[in-house]
Amino acid sequence: MSKHTAIIFLGILVIVVAASGFPPFLRTTLLVLSGLGVVVIGYLSSVTYCSNCKKLIDEADQALPLPPEDTTITS
Repeated sequence: MSKHTAIIFLGILVIVVAASGFPPFLRTTLLVLSGLGVVVIGYLSSVTYCSNCKKLIDEADQALPLPPEDTTITS
């Protein structure tokens, strides 16, 4: 199941739980669990994004010319 499908499923679950006649404790529990699911999926999406960012940063560092190093001799 892709992340997008999971988010859609959790959104539908929230709508169904909020509109149904579940007891308050069960309704609150299901809403909190689905909210935590959205948070976890969002975090995992950002982790994947950050690993891609590191690759882009490394490639950008290689593309930029390095400034000349100080070649003065100190004794």
